[in-house]
Amino acid sequence: MLERAAAHGLGVPVRVFDGRVGRRRAVGWLVLLILAVLVLAPAAASYLVAGRIWIGVLAAAVAVGYLVLAVWILLRGGLRERRPVVYLFDGGLVYAGTGRTAAYHWDDLSAVTVAGVRGGKRERTRWQFTVTAQGGRDLPLDDRLPDVRSLGEVIVAEVTARVVPRLAAVVRSGGTVRFGAFEVAQEGVCKDGQWVPWSAVREVGMGNGIVRVSTVDGRELTALAAHTPNAVAFVQLCAWKPATRDRPVR
Repeated sequence: MLERAAAHGLGVPVRVFDGRVGRRRAVGWLVLLILAVLVLAPAAASYLVAGRIWIGVLAAAVAVGYLVLAVWILLRGGLRERRPVVYLFDGGLVYAGTGRTAAYHWDDLSAVTVAGVRGGKRERTRWQFTVTAQGGRDLPLDDRLPDVRSLGEVIVAEVTARVVPRLAAVVRSGGTVRFGAFEVAQEGVCKDGQWVPWSAVREVGMGNGIVRVSTVDGRELTALAAHTPNAVAFVQLCAWKPATRDRPVR
């Protein structure tokens, strides 16, 4: 792995995010539960034969509970699932997923899409990042990786730092760049054919999974962050406000 990273100039190793840790933990619990059942089942039978009914029933009930939990781990623990491993370096990453292992310099990554899903108010947010590499390959990062949010934030920061100057140059030269449903040009911001000149843009931000463009007259253009690649770069680019004067809106 280090040789592959060195060949791509990825620099110094920083951290490993190993999705297989959860699988190994599940296997460990499965082994412990099966051993406990193998011990408790004969013990329960012995107590019952000896007439110590309550102890035998209790041991049998615990054994059944452990057996049910072991079956649940077998069915729901993802033991057959190949989980990704991401090796983070200061100059990029190596991704070992369900397909081939590949090394990527930060310059090789073109977009990051972020989604935070929470089932209820008391449940933790489940973060999902989809990193798009040059050539169109998507690298999914989710809760199968421990501390995936920290990894995703590093990738977002690195990709954004490279994407914004490049897209700003496109806009500055008169071009238009797209972020999902949004477009940015010298004229202003557009969504679904509705252009808002820069002078009418009050704020562009992102929160609670929504990317939002607020106008001075109280209108809002919104889209899901999960459907907006490089949403952070979009917010930063809009904060730059490419035009110093308004052009005619399309």
